[in-house]
Amino acid sequence: MKHAAGAWGSARALNMRDNALVASVQTPDEIASTIERLQGKRITRLQVLGINSLKSLPSLLVALVGDTVEGSVVDERILTVRTSHHLIAFDLQRTGKVVWLKTSEPFRIGTGPMPTVRLITDDGAVDLTEPAKTKRITVVVEQGCE
Repeated sequence: MKHAAGAWGSARALNMRDNALVASVQTPDEIASTIERLQGKRITRLQVLGINSLKSLPSLLVALVGDTVEGSVVDERILTVRTSHHLIAFDLQRTGKVVWLKTSEPFRIGTGPMPTVRLITDDGAVDLTEPAKTKRITVVVEQGCE
């Protein structure tokens, strides 16, 4: 019995070390360098796949289609994207990551891990992902000044 308990303790300690390595957080500079690729691109769709992530009216997601990305700002873990007619604020919380995708395809179940948010443009997309099952990334879309 002592041998089994000793093996369990070692495996548990190893898993804790492995989890610490997996939970690396992107810096604001890393987020900004990924988001710079959106500059000048036309939005074709914003998919908010986290059930409680959208903090705006769903009709604003449709209104984004056709907008051009004009700029972005990263302040700590909050990413704000300015388009030709809207502002989109993404709160990445503690563990959210921004990942560039070469394809402009919407997410479909069965094609891999589900992102919390996917911003799709005419030339690539950005996934906002997080490692936990509880999705904490939030999205706010506001009508911008014209």
